[in-house]
Amino acid sequence: MSRKEKEKEFFAHHMDKFRKAQVTDPFFAIKTAFFQKGKYGRQVQLFEGELKRGEDIYIEFIDIMRDALGKETGIEHAFEDRPLFKYKHNPYFAEEYDVKEGTSSNGDNYFAYTIPLSELMVIMPDGSEITHNLYEKRKAEAPKEQVSLSVFPDFENEFIPKLKDISLDEEESASDILLRIAADFQKLATKMK
Repeated sequence: MSRKEKEKEFFAHHMDKFRKAQVTDPFFAIKTAFFQKGKYGRQVQLFEGELKRGEDIYIEFIDIMRDALGKETGIEHAFEDRPLFKYKHNPYFAEEYDVKEGTSSNGDNYFAYTIPLSELMVIMPDGSEITHNLYEKRKAEAPKEQVSLSVFPDFENEFIPKLKDISLDEEESASDILLRIAADFQKLATKMK
């Protein structure tokens, strides 16, 4: 599958979000997020031609899969929850962001601007927008997935081994233990009065 076909597939995944956000003709791109020496957090590179279009850019981040020789073998989504990011058009991009000049494989010169992910918005499933920082905070505070089916403790696995570890006096019966516990509670109640 070509990169353009893969991009269409990624775009289709977000159609419901675009509808709910009332975005009729979005400029969508798939990009890689990377860490750059001397910069805080992940960055994204947007080309001058993309930025000069004068519109918001919607992005899903990808990971490029490569074989042992470094040849591209596929594209996967970078984040499990597949968030849709939005770069809000900034007419002053040339003054505010670091620029990198390069040469394409065709020999054409290009300019690419490095933008921190912290400046992007995240489009939520209901179409609303939140800042990238709030998205990261919510993700970190998200409740952990329940791994067991029951909310009640498994007494056989959790408590019986602990009871076996408690060394009981051989002569003390269960009723003696209960009487001792009741006496301790009575002493505690007297102290609290």
